[in-house]
Amino acid sequence: MQTSLRVKAEAEKLPTLSLWGKIMGIQKDYMIAQASIGNLFERKFFYSLDLTNWLQLPEVTPEDMRIIDQINKKFTGDPAFEYSLVSEVESEGEEKPKGQSVNEEKRLSGITQLINYDVQVVPRGAYYRDGSLTLQLNPMFKGLQQAELGELTSYCHFREGFNINKKTVLERASNFDETIDIFDAISTDNPRGVWTIQSERGGSVSLIRSLLWPGYVFYHTPSPAKWGGIYYGWGLKNHNIGFML
Repeated sequence: MQTSLRVKAEAEKLPTLSLWGKIMGIQKDYMIAQASIGNLFERKFFYSLDLTNWLQLPEVTPEDMRIIDQINKKFTGDPAFEYSLVSEVESEGEEKPKGQSVNEEKRLSGITQLINYDVQVVPRGAYYRDGSLTLQLNPMFKGLQQAELGELTSYCHFREGFNINKKTVLERASNFDETIDIFDAISTDNPRGVWTIQSERGGSVSLIRSLLWPGYVFYHTPSPAKWGGIYYGWGLKNHNIGFML
């Protein structure tokens, strides 16, 4: 698989193309790979059914995402499979069915983006904003301290849209740093308890799992400083999370 990823990266002129995870299907499973282009949040995603040929996932529209959000079935493993919804809309005083559909390839693209937005994690301090407010990998980051490894407050969502406000400053008053406090801490997610954290290898490795998207796992070890996440699941959001906690 690594060979096929390198070949695809060269063909697409991408700096890197790395494994994102696997979304399982009834007939076949989808292997997903991702590449950063431009800024760190601009991504291209590719999928493969045979670990050799990689196809780029299509763009999805807000209307596609609205339909995708209503589908709660396992993937089939057929990119051309059509999911159809029927909603009742009023037309000239009458209720008439309006068909809506999206194929599995678009659904796969939408779900991959949703998982990335909801659960992609980085350790606090791994990135910073420079004088021009450009996001940069922090070369001074040597990993979290031992006492921080097991705290959810030490891990953040790796996504755009974080705004520093009075509430944020008050919550982090004891150790707030406007240079590195540039993402939402996962400890503030609702409902409380959507993340689990545990230590492995004598406390030298931290593992975080999402209960919102079962199958997502993040790891961090400070010596040497390494971190990463991977998804391995059915691509189904846990809509019952509020009743479980």
